[in-house]
Amino acid sequence: MRGTYPDVANDIDELQAYAIQATVVRDAYGNEIAGFKAGLTSLAAQRRFGVDQPVVGVLPESGRLSTGVTLTMTPGLKIEVEIGFLVGEGDQPAAMLPAIELPRMNYADMKDVTLTDIVATNVSAYEYIAGKTSPLDPDVRAYQVSLDKDGKELFSAFGSDALGDPLRSYEWTVNKIRSLGYKLKPGMIVITGALGRVIDAEPGTYVAHYGPLGELKFRIREQDDALQTPRQ
Repeated sequence: MRGTYPDVANDIDELQAYAIQATVVRDAYGNEIAGFKAGLTSLAAQRRFGVDQPVVGVLPESGRLSTGVTLTMTPGLKIEVEIGFLVGEGDQPAAMLPAIELPRMNYADMKDVTLTDIVATNVSAYEYIAGKTSPLDPDVRAYQVSLDKDGKELFSAFGSDALGDPLRSYEWTVNKIRSLGYKLKPGMIVITGALGRVIDAEPGTYVAHYGPLGELKFRIREQDDALQTPRQ
């Protein structure tokens, strides 16, 4: 969805919103699904929308990017530092990886956004950067992460921001995926929710640090620059 997201009727429930999401995903991506994302994994985000659990969205294969990419500014673009997992046999996590999610929250008025709006619009899934995989670490909740812009730190946070533990968030997300009828396959990725603040995207050079998981780099340029420089 490139334009402003449509408003969803206020009288639908969560299951109806997920049914709308499934239609949106099928029409937009077909079978080209790279994995899934958890949203609203922090208490602050849940309180904002009056809920007591996270939500699930679908990650399109077309949105997968690599570290070092240059992106063009687009309305509603956000930046989230996350920890992801590679799905293995039996839906168990086979490895973990650093991830940057770049959701596009282009709602007409954020004051009117409800849980059903978020779910129906596929939890604002747009693009994401997936780093190299590393062996699982049961202590990943203690990992400290940070995000720099143009050499200045914007924030630091811990893995425990994602539902208390990214591994717990992974388990919750997988169970929710199953309950919704989505197909989870080995090789897919699951990203487990924002660590620290969700940042409004602005032009600049960004570096996210993940401790033992390494770092991810990307640049965001003005739209005018895109007319002169091809996307990398």
